[in-house]
Amino acid sequence: MPVAKLVELARDRSAKGRTALVKAISEVFFRETHIPGDIEKRLFGDVVAKILDQVADEIRADIADQIARSEHVDRDLVLALANDDAVVATPILQMSPLLRDDDLAEIARVRGESHRIAIAGRPAIGEAVTDVLAQVGGADVLRKIAGNRGARFSMAGLGHLLNRGGEDPQVQKGLAERGRDEKEFGHRLQSSLTDELRARLGAFASLVEEGRFEEAVRRASGMIEVGMKESAHRQLERNALYDAVRDGRRTLDSVISELAMEDRLSDGIWLLAMLLRLDETTLKRSLLHSDMSSVVVLCRATSMGMQGFCAFCRLICKRVGRPESEANALSEDFGRTRQEDARRTVLMIREAQRSQIASKAASAQSSDTVAA
Repeated sequence: MPVAKLVELARDRSAKGRTALVKAISEVFFRETHIPGDIEKRLFGDVVAKILDQVADEIRADIADQIARSEHVDRDLVLALANDDAVVATPILQMSPLLRDDDLAEIARVRGESHRIAIAGRPAIGEAVTDVLAQVGGADVLRKIAGNRGARFSMAGLGHLLNRGGEDPQVQKGLAERGRDEKEFGHRLQSSLTDELRARLGAFASLVEEGRFEEAVRRASGMIEVGMKESAHRQLERNALYDAVRDGRRTLDSVISELAMEDRLSDGIWLLAMLLRLDETTLKRSLLHSDMSSVVVLCRATSMGMQGFCAFCRLICKRVGRPESEANALSEDFGRTRQEDARRTVLMIREAQRSQIASKAASAQSSDTVAA
């Protein structure tokens, strides 16, 4: 691209101009057979970093995809993208050779679960990183590092993994497979078993201690299969409840009260997500938020009455460790809130959700085009 054109784009400070400038610079920087020197790397990093927050997610995601595997880019730019939103950061966290263990450990410590899942999928992960992932990661992260043959563990890290995820069949399977195939790892796994873990993990701990890793793999695989069948059965039950409410064969109050009596909060959240046509994960995060302010609006937007709301609210208070008196106070707000206002709010949430999905789809399509 002619230098004059780049200068012209640099003078355009609109969002459209910033986007065009980033694309133009990227085309020059990433042209085939070109290996940039140190000065070029710094210049590219400086320019892009200065306008990074002025371009849309999909453009930042494009840049992240292009530089994820490269060693010939500015490290500061890589760090900025690695700390961006998950849709941008994921390819960098999964593949960048420029991220050091201390970078990854800090990101795992301070960023969200999506960032940790991306880090857990790296082809090689050092002990300092798995130490953090095993301490703060959720179930998906623990399963991923347990099955990642490129993940190295300190004794402390293995202990954290067993303490927090040792009862999960998928974690057991990943660890047992490595113990079976890697003799040294098997010894380390055996050495990580404390008396408390032996008592809690039962048969799995016994099999590991006796070196019967293949049997431990088969046992965990069987448990996973049973869990999948139970999950499928549970989904059938959920679908039946949803159909009954939707078709008017049961009131939402009666279903919610039943779920509350059986302590089935996750099923209640799923049902509300279906009725409100909202993302289940987003809804769960809102309902279980510390101030619980969204519970009133989200429940009021459905056909739920006071009986169902009180039962559901008490269940949430129990789960998040809030006093039951708070549920009583929220019931007063529920009674004062107009259903029309609540439904209008949900419509806005739904529209924002659609926009987010559309943005992600556009980003994925753009990434596919770049890859092609």
